[in-house]
Amino acid sequence: MDQGSRKKNNRYTRRKFIQTSILATASVIVHGCLTEEKPLVKVFHCPKRFSRRYGELTVNICGSLSSGAKNTQYRLNQGQWHKLLPQGKPRVPPPLFTIELRPEELHSGINELIIEASTSNNDRPEVTSLQFEYDPNPIDLPIKVDWSRNSDLEVQDGYWETFEVDGSWRVRPKPGFEEYDRILNVTGAFPGGRRIETDVIFRKAGWLGWRGKGTYGFGILSMWGGHPDDLGVYPRRGWNFGIAWFSGPPHDPPGKVVEFSYKYGDRDAIWSTNYQPLELKSNVRYSIISECFPELDASGNHLRYRQRMKWWAEGESEPEQWMEITDEIKEANGKSHLLQPGEYAVALLAHNTQVDFGPVTITPL
Repeated sequence: MDQGSRKKNNRYTRRKFIQTSILATASVIVHGCLTEEKPLVKVFHCPKRFSRRYGELTVNICGSLSSGAKNTQYRLNQGQWHKLLPQGKPRVPPPLFTIELRPEELHSGINELIIEASTSNNDRPEVTSLQFEYDPNPIDLPIKVDWSRNSDLEVQDGYWETFEVDGSWRVRPKPGFEEYDRILNVTGAFPGGRRIETDVIFRKAGWLGWRGKGTYGFGILSMWGGHPDDLGVYPRRGWNFGIAWFSGPPHDPPGKVVEFSYKYGDRDAIWSTNYQPLELKSNVRYSIISECFPELDASGNHLRYRQRMKWWAEGESEPEQWMEITDEIKEANGKSHLLQPGEYAVALLAHNTQVDFGPVTITPL
């Protein structure tokens, strides 16, 4: 629609409105002008409650902007306005956006996020008001996540959904939104060892193409520390994790991998990896057990993190042997470790692929 027809439409057919709707179980109020066009801002997820965050692990609000959104901004709890623009590949390719809220910005209890969008400087903005609770209290284990009851998703990146198939409930990136590092937080951040059990079914990856990219993978982020980067950089570019997953290319042949990695901003990533080839089959249920825990010296000082994994197909017996790795790396002046002692969440990862996960159980070690 050109500007002339838009102005005419504004004058004769638009009316003021307040539309109240429910997104998950959060309060969402949109103020603006009613037209036959879709809203300028679509929020994919805003759960009623976000669990504890720590360090670089942020509370994220994900969504998309329409092509008509020219002036967009947001603010938290009546604070400073921040520009909200399509943010760039690979994490957030336009028209997607991710608003990242650091733990120190959040109030314990109710928080309000305001998003404004308009089509021009002279247009009345469309205002989206989101309210959610932030609970910084420590995480209590064990946790059992049943997707038939846990549909209030804490999404880190992407558009996720719960769905029912063959009488059971599962979770996945919404079909059509299988992009780079789609991450779903299963817990908030907590210290210490953890054992994670779930199952995953690989559907397909080749259909994506993937815009010229052949990489894909999926699994459990047994220790998820968020995206380390400089303040003011959005979307944040780093990562900080322990992971138990299947990885396609660049691994040749593809295989199951247990690894740690740390990347700050746009600097090169550092890895500690253990890999075994695996001939992956589609539409087969695979069970995954991941255990990750700190190792201490005789005085109780942190030495390293150790991670181990078991992975087997439905109909097979659970393997006796673990795949193991530590986060230790060799440097010119000796050994160091990739992950700092602290608190880490548990999350699910789907990278450029269509997969779905079953119930998740997290128990302390």
